[in-house]
Amino acid sequence: MDYRPAQCNIGSRQRRRRAVFSAAGLLVASAVVAAYLVGALPKLLLVGVFVPFAVAFEWGIQAYEGFCVRLALLGRYDFAGEDGTGAVTDPSHRRRDRRYALRLSVISVVLAAVATALVVAAL
Repeated sequence: MDYRPAQCNIGSRQRRRRAVFSAAGLLVASAVVAAYLVGALPKLLLVGVFVPFAVAFEWGIQAYEGFCVRLALLGRYDFAGEDGTGAVTDPSHRRRDRRYALRLSVISVVLAAVATALVVAAL
């Protein structure tokens, strides 16, 4: 695996790490819903499920795509244990990476908002 602008900037180890954080976000979202269902959380605070949903979607998409938003914004890539780490020096590649990072983040926020709306509406 190697760096490809706006396609891949992390290796398998980083992808696994993001998948774990995504699963943790879903567990926290489930805990928020469970807290509401047992009466420990008022409905008004149920919208707080947005945050763990956003984390879950953001990190899940990054794991799936093999692309880290933070590294893109920093102009870096990380294939530790594979091809190593480094800087993206080509300005056009950095621009493409940043544009793709913004796209992934917007998609994640929209998905989290939809999931939150569905949960709140269903309960």
